[in-house]
Amino acid sequence: MRYASFLSALIFLAWAGPLFAEETLTLAPMTVTAEREISAERNEVTVDLETEASPVVSTVPDALDKTSGLDIQRRSILTPKSSQVRIRGFDERRSLIMLDGRPLNGTGVMGGQFVDWSILAIQGWQSVDVGKGAFSAKYGNTLGGTIELTPIPLSEGISANASTGYKRYDTWSLGASVSARHENLGGRVSAGYAATDGNLRNSEANRADASADLYYYWGGDGEIKGSVRYTEGDFNMPVENQADLPGYDPAYPESLGTYLIGPGIQFPSGDRHGDGSYYNKKRTELDLGIRKNIAGFDSQVKVYFNDEYRKDFIYSYEEDRLVLERDATPDRSWGWVTRFSRLLGAHRIGFGADGNYQGYGGTENTFIQDGYFSRPVTDGSDEWDATRWQGAYIDDEWAILNDLSLYGGLRYDDYYGDRSVDQVTGYVNKKPAGFETVDAHFNESVLLPKLGLVYRPLDGLALFGRFARATRFPDNPAFYWYYGGYRPEVDPNSDVVRKPLTYEDALQYEAGVRYTGIQGLSVALSYYNYQVDDYIRWIFGYAPSRVVYNIDQVDFQGVELDTEGRIWGNWSAFFNATWQQTKKKGDVLDASNALSDALSELPEFKFNTGIKYQRPDGLQARATLRWVDDREVPFLGAPGAPFAGGSAPDGAPMGSPVTLKTLDAFTVVDLSLKYPLWKGRSEGFVTAGVENLFDENYEEEYGFPQPGQTFFITAEIAY
Repeated sequence: MRYASFLSALIFLAWAGPLFAEETLTLAPMTVTAEREISAERNEVTVDLETEASPVVSTVPDALDKTSGLDIQRRSILTPKSSQVRIRGFDERRSLIMLDGRPLNGTGVMGGQFVDWSILAIQGWQSVDVGKGAFSAKYGNTLGGTIELTPIPLSEGISANASTGYKRYDTWSLGASVSARHENLGGRVSAGYAATDGNLRNSEANRADASADLYYYWGGDGEIKGSVRYTEGDFNMPVENQADLPGYDPAYPESLGTYLIGPGIQFPSGDRHGDGSYYNKKRTELDLGIRKNIAGFDSQVKVYFNDEYRKDFIYSYEEDRLVLERDATPDRSWGWVTRFSRLLGAHRIGFGADGNYQGYGGTENTFIQDGYFSRPVTDGSDEWDATRWQGAYIDDEWAILNDLSLYGGLRYDDYYGDRSVDQVTGYVNKKPAGFETVDAHFNESVLLPKLGLVYRPLDGLALFGRFARATRFPDNPAFYWYYGGYRPEVDPNSDVVRKPLTYEDALQYEAGVRYTGIQGLSVALSYYNYQVDDYIRWIFGYAPSRVVYNIDQVDFQGVELDTEGRIWGNWSAFFNATWQQTKKKGDVLDASNALSDALSELPEFKFNTGIKYQRPDGLQARATLRWVDDREVPFLGAPGAPFAGGSAPDGAPMGSPVTLKTLDAFTVVDLSLKYPLWKGRSEGFVTAGVENLFDENYEEEYGFPQPGQTFFITAEIAY
């Protein structure tokens, strides 16, 4: 399979490669904004959502899956999942995800989804900026970097658009947006709906969303913006579907099951969640921001609030009936951000501060099937102020000479956690003997220097290097479970462990070169090396159910190559490739558990390539290819989720053997054609194409096959 995939990729490259030899003209880039001046501050890639997102039922990970340095792991269409997007090996747990300058990351409890991409509609967003690494002092509590959605700017007058589309698996979507601006006032209202049957057993999902933005402009450059976003959806929980299990349904591919949510459910022996299991989620996000030039400083202040409510409906696989119904509030967080900057001669001086306060409500069981559960099912408690981090920074980008620029920054971060935890009080044959409620505290402060340098010896040629210290504090689930006693080497007669839980502390290095000396062509090559001390690891399957602890060190390194350019006329193409490697040292559980000295689920090699034809009248034809190398994944030997996943395996017994499973390499080819029906004051387009053209059978996460060959068609009207 691996060699067939690689051969398909080479054939595609052999067909597209010679096109680069032709003359070049100027046209907007396909994926990365090549014209952007390289910065000493950070390595940033801009992805156009209109070009890169799938036309029907699209999420942000769908738009990012052809970006160098990023690894995407999905389950089914619109199926929620933890760790969907990794920046150089770091998922949403260790990266900062932002909407127009404010963090989106939630608490990660009750299912572990720090960012639920399935409920984030991309309508109203123009592009995604991916900042690789923690080299900017503006952003705290991140190792991987940032992913930020940029809204569509408001234009003068009235504009509107509507779209609808359909594709395989009874997947369809529709959306509409209206915006207007006149003198000091402006606003936008958007709404959408998406639904799918999914490609896996019991993976149906639907999502409705609505948003409103209100703008007030004053003083030439002043802006006040208030936003509200509301999303509601029903998400089914994929059911395990194996040929050797009773109740196997051959209409769906063989797959594992996942109940998506938490706290975990202790099913009776031999049972698991069944068909009909789903949850309903309602999420509200509120933002208020102010931008203005004050005394020469470009200034912005933003406050934000998140509220998420969920209702779970769990059915028994064996008995085919509802056994549990409960309410949960997995995220109620808020925060603020301030940014100030000013150009002073050859310096761009900046400073600011931010704060993030995370909490959540408990769980309330509203229905429990009599006689079904062998252990009592209890409610969970509220933690409205579970953890918080605050930070401040100052930085300067200094144009020392015409061909030399320097970036320097210093950030201060402070993290505090204070909460009540159910502490395991003892063990008998590695089984919990009892619990008591304790108050757990965690308080740390750090100083983080940042440094970057860009040297331009020739027109179009830039050499760059960056250094940063970066930290990531324990998240809410790690904080709770560790202080609850779910850690290695707990002695029932002592609270002493080998190493107390601490924050992840990294030194990051990056160096590279970028060439734009030929009109319409951009080539960039970079190498990075991250050394992370006290990397926080989860392992399910150890008594009492899991353990949380620090690994002494994990090293990340990689090479990224990005090229794009005009071929001739209206033709353009791109190619990027990534090599990445991880290695861990000082894992206290190595002797009993680790089968590899690398972290799981990261391919060593991958590349993406594509070609596009675009005319000024809007006609666009596009072909892309994505190749990902094979991966070895630790797996807990029992029905349920992968060993490295974000939730405990369904029904997995304690002490189940851990083995390495191989995910085969794969090649996916997509084609699309966008045709303008009419042009003028209003425009109409129809888009048709196919995803996974050659019907590749592949997995991004072990046990969850991806959709097969999928034809689609969409229609759009814009005014």
